[in-house]
Amino acid sequence: MASEKTFEVTIPADVDPEAGFRLARDKAGEVGITLAGDTETGTFSGTAEGTYTRDGDRLRFEVNKKPFFVSWGMVESGLKKVFGDVTTA
Repeated sequence: MASEKTFEVTIPADVDPEAGFRLARDKAGEVGITLAGDTETGTFSGTAEGTYTRDGDRLRFEVNKKPFFVSWGMVESGLKKVFGDVTTA
């Protein structure tokens, strides 16, 4: 099984990057995810760890570490739950 995987979340055009990042950082913290960086690039850590980058209307997560007992589906679901909620808020 691959040790790294990429997931994307689409960001609506009407979301202010700074406000969206603050909301994402707060929501992530509520579920034990730490964001370090800014609106364009940074790292995240929690159950899974990796980096994130923003490219236009896409937020891309490169997951490079996760526990073996956590499926990739669970990682993707968790990221989309936290960050998908942020982008539609």
